[in-house]
Amino acid sequence: MKKTPKLKLSAALLLAGSLLLTTSVSAFSDVQGDDAGITESLQQKGIIQGITPDKFVPMGKLTGAQAVTMIVNGLGLKVKDAAKSQVPAKDEWYSSALRIAADNGIKLPKGFDPNAELTREAFADILVQAVGTTGDYPMVKMFIEIADADQITVEYSGHIQQLLLMKIASLDEQGKFHPQDTITRIEAARLVYNAAEYIDKYKEAEQGMQDNVSFQVEKVNDQINKVVLTRAEQPNPGYGIRVAKVEFSGDKATVYYELLSPEPGMNYIQVISDTRAETYISSQYTVEVKKLS
Repeated sequence: MKKTPKLKLSAALLLAGSLLLTTSVSAFSDVQGDDAGITESLQQKGIIQGITPDKFVPMGKLTGAQAVTMIVNGLGLKVKDAAKSQVPAKDEWYSSALRIAADNGIKLPKGFDPNAELTREAFADILVQAVGTTGDYPMVKMFIEIADADQITVEYSGHIQQLLLMKIASLDEQGKFHPQDTITRIEAARLVYNAAEYIDKYKEAEQGMQDNVSFQVEKVNDQINKVVLTRAEQPNPGYGIRVAKVEFSGDKATVYYELLSPEPGMNYIQVISDTRAETYISSQYTVEVKKLS
C-alpha cells in the first residue's frame, strides 16, 4: 500500500516527538541484552520513548532536536539565564532544550538544523560540552589511536578523545569511531546513559574522598603541640584543606577546618594526593577537629 503524504508526515512527527513522551511500558521488544537495561532505565526517567509502546527502533536515525533534548534531559541540565538564551522565534517542541543548551554555554554545530540527522562526531561534541557543565573532571593525559581519525572533523577530535578516555564511548573492533555516520537512537541512548553514570559515580567518589579527613597531634616541645590535618587520597592537589579557626573551651581546643576546591582554569596534575594543613596548640589542651559549617 502506498503511503500518502499525510501518513508520511504523521509518521515523521511521531518519530520526532518519541523521545519526549512518557509511558507506563518499561521494556521494548526490539532491544536486547545490556541495551534493554539502558533503554528501560532511560524510559523510566522520561528521557526516551519508543516509536510504539513496545518498539524502540534502535537503529532509527536521530535528528539534531532529538539529540539535544536527550542530552539535556539525560544529564538534568537546567536554565540558568533565560534572558540571555538564543532560541528560534517559533516555539517548537524542542525549543526548551535548545534554550537550556544555549544557557549552559553549549555550542551547537555550525549550520545546526534541528530537523536534520546528526552525525556521531557532532553528537559527541555536544555531549562532552554538556558533561563539562556539570563539574570539573580529571582527565588522563593520553592519546587513543583511532583507525578512522582522518574522517574526524578537526574541531571535534579533542572531545571525541575525552569521551573515549572517560569510557563513555568506545571504538569498534576495528578501532574505528565512524564519525561521519548518522547517530542511531540506541547509540545515543548508550552514550547519554554512560555519561550520566560517569557523572553520578564521580560525584559519589568525590564526596567520599572529600570527607576523608584525619588529624594527628605531634609534640613540638613540652609547651606546644603541632596539629596536622590530612585530607587523604584526593583526585589532584587542588582539593586542599585549611585551618579556619580554633576555639578554646575549658581544657579543649576545637580546630575547625575548611575544604578547598580546585581553582577554575588551573591545570592540576591528575594524581591521587594527600593535602595537609597545620596549626600549633598549647599542650595543656586536648584537641578535636570539626568541619566548618
